[in-house]
Amino acid sequence: MLKETLSNNLGAKLMALVMALALWLFATGKYTGELSCTVPIEVSFSEGYMLLDQSSTAVNIKLTGPKSSIDYVSDLVGERKIIARCGVPVEGRESEEVIEEMVILDKRNFNLPSEVTLDMIRPKNIKLLLVRRETKTLTVALQKRGEPMPGYMITREFFFPFDVQVTGPANILKDATAIKTIPIDISNITPEQNRTFPWQVPLEQRVVISRNDKATAAPVECEGMINVWLDIAEELVSKNFEKVGIKLLEPPGFPYNIELEQKSVNLKVKGPKSVLDKLAVPDVYINVSDLKPPGPYKQPLTCKLPPMVELDGKLPEIHLDITAEEVAKK
Repeated sequence: MLKETLSNNLGAKLMALVMALALWLFATGKYTGELSCTVPIEVSFSEGYMLLDQSSTAVNIKLTGPKSSIDYVSDLVGERKIIARCGVPVEGRESEEVIEEMVILDKRNFNLPSEVTLDMIRPKNIKLLLVRRETKTLTVALQKRGEPMPGYMITREFFFPFDVQVTGPANILKDATAIKTIPIDISNITPEQNRTFPWQVPLEQRVVISRNDKATAAPVECEGMINVWLDIAEELVSKNFEKVGIKLLEPPGFPYNIELEQKSVNLKVKGPKSVLDKLAVPDVYINVSDLKPPGPYKQPLTCKLPPMVELDGKLPEIHLDITAEEVAKK
């Protein structure tokens, strides 16, 4: 009897089963969602340490669950509210200057609704490097970028403060001596840009040390600005004058004859290029006004130069003989 009942209208029953299965698949497809996305990693640790390195700052995940929940999570991802959180325990390890930790992520690290399934995490293993924080006083190093306008130069620079308090990884700071400013752009500046008020220059939030001939950089924290003053002036150049005749500076009616052992001298002067370009041969002379026979004498040379121009080096002393005029005429 049962067998007959089951076998009656078998075709209709199979059709009903197929339709029920199709309806179930339609319903589950309509009300189930899937999401693949990338979310950031947030690491927590003791205040006495700082995170120096991590193998990845974000992970790729794949989620499935009720479509309404997946849509909700998708909105949170767009608002950067879904985060992979992990921590590094430091208790009992306070004596360690450097702590390396491998964190294996699972659903407990994500703030996801319970009905959402986490199907995939990539990468799943995150390597973290913590170092103990330390504060140290470092010297400030001023950085400049570019060159002044052609023909000009920086003649004086001053900045303050000269040293600052820096907080960073102890294993790096113990070998650090200086922290650099952000580079100041001095490209094509001229004397018109000399400042009676300072540039406000921030510091680089990192230090660089050299170990085994290899440069190592590490992030640091340093507040405040550096006040910088620069003086810009014309660039100083040199100019040579050869065989400049030596003149005698003597009063009217000077009664003696002067014989110079050397009658000319080579000069080298330095000063602003715009001035030297117009400079004629300078006067070089010996003052003999106070000399009387008998000689010989060894006298210094004097050179008359315009403002902002000076000798590059020293003038030689010149040997000379002096005789009475009437004796010289015999």
